[in-house]
Amino acid sequence: MNLPYYIATRITGNRKRSFSRFIIRLATVATALSVAVMIMAVAIVLGFKETIKDKMFVFWGQLIVAPFNPNPSSIVTPYPVDKQDSLQQLMRAWPGVNAVHAFAVKPAILAVEGTMAGIKMKGIEPDYPLESNAAIRFSGNDPGFSDTAYGKGLIVSSGILHTLNKKIGDSLLAYFVDPEQGHPRIRKLAITGSFHTGMEEIDDQFALCDIRLLRRVSNWEPEAIHGYQVAVDDYRQATAIGDALYQEYLEPPLTRSTMNEIYGNIFSWLELMNTNTYIILIIMGIVAFINLSTALLIFIMERTHMIGVLKTLGLNGSSLQLIFMYHAASVAIRGILSGILLGVGLCLLQQYTHFIALDEHAYYMQYVPIQLEAWHVLLIGLGTLICCLLVMLLPSLMVRRIAIVKALRFK
Repeated sequence: MNLPYYIATRITGNRKRSFSRFIIRLATVATALSVAVMIMAVAIVLGFKETIKDKMFVFWGQLIVAPFNPNPSSIVTPYPVDKQDSLQQLMRAWPGVNAVHAFAVKPAILAVEGTMAGIKMKGIEPDYPLESNAAIRFSGNDPGFSDTAYGKGLIVSSGILHTLNKKIGDSLLAYFVDPEQGHPRIRKLAITGSFHTGMEEIDDQFALCDIRLLRRVSNWEPEAIHGYQVAVDDYRQATAIGDALYQEYLEPPLTRSTMNEIYGNIFSWLELMNTNTYIILIIMGIVAFINLSTALLIFIMERTHMIGVLKTLGLNGSSLQLIFMYHAASVAIRGILSGILLGVGLCLLQQYTHFIALDEHAYYMQYVPIQLEAWHVLLIGLGTLICCLLVMLLPSLMVRRIAIVKALRFK
C-alpha cells in the first residue's frame, strides 16, 4: 500500500472548512485561468499567422518563378520572357507542387468621372482559380476569356469599387503608361467581378485581367509572361521545393523567390508575434507557479501538527514530502484540466461563432482567428504540470526541517 498517496487522498477529500482550503481553491482557479489564457494566446497567434499567410498565398502562391530582380518586393522585372509550356508541366509534376500559373503584371490608372486609382494589373490565363474560400472572396465572373480576342473585363477589389463608386457591370477607362511609348494607351473595360482579401498590400494594389490584354497594350509577343506563381501543398517546404526546381529546371535569367522574401516586412511582423506569445506564456506560467507554491506553503503550515504526529509514528521526511507533493499534484491537475476545458471551449466558441470582431483595416481580418492544435494543448498542460511540481518541491522541503516537538505544540 502506498501510504503517502493514501494520506494525501484523505487530506484532499477532507471537506472541513479552513483558510488553506480557500487558498487552494483560489490557486486552482488562478491555475485554470493561466492555462486557459496560454491556450488561447497560442491558438490566436497561430490563427493570425496562418490566416495572413493564406491570404498572401491564395493570390500569389508560395513561390514566384521569374527573371532575377534585385528588388524582390517589386515581384517582377519590367521585361517579359517567353512562356515555356514544357517548364510549366515539369514544375507541376514536381512532388509537393499543387499548381503552376503563368502571369504578367503592368501598372495602370483606373479613371472614372474625375476619380483615379493607381493599380497593378495582374494578367491571368483561363486556368487561374477564381474561387472563394476562407482567404479570399470572389464575386461576379471572369474577365471574359475567349478563343478569338482578349477579354475586356476587369476584376478589382471591393475597396477599389468603393473608391471609384462603381459596382460590378459598370465600365471604366484604364490608362496604361509605358516609358517606351509616347502616350498612354487607353482601354475601356467592364468590371466583371470583385475580390476581397482584407490585406491592403493586395486589395489596394492589384486587379485581375486577361493576360492577352497586357500583351496587346505592351506590344509583347503572343506568349510573353512575367513569370509563374507556384502553389505548394506545405508552405514550410516552399524554400526546399524552390531550390530543387532551381537546380533541376530553371535557367538564367529565371530564378525563384518565396513570399517570405517578397513580403519580408509582413513575415517579419508575423515572427514578432511569437515574442508576444512567449511573454504571455511566461507571465501566465509564473502566476500559476506562485499561486500553487503559496497555497502549498500555507497548507503545510496549517498541517504542522499533523506532520509532528506522523513523524512521531515513524514516518520519514521523504514520505512526508511525498504526501504534500501528491496533494499539490492533485490541485495542479484539477486546475490544469479546468483550464484546458475553459481555454478549448472559448477557442471553439470563437471559431464557430466569431463573437470577437476586429477592425479589418488594422488586422487584415474581420474577427479573431483561431488555429487550435491538440498537441499545443497537451504540451501546455503537461509543461505546466511538470513546472508546477518542480517549483512546489521547494515549499515541500520545509516538511523535512520541521522539528517534532515544535510541530506537536503548534496549534
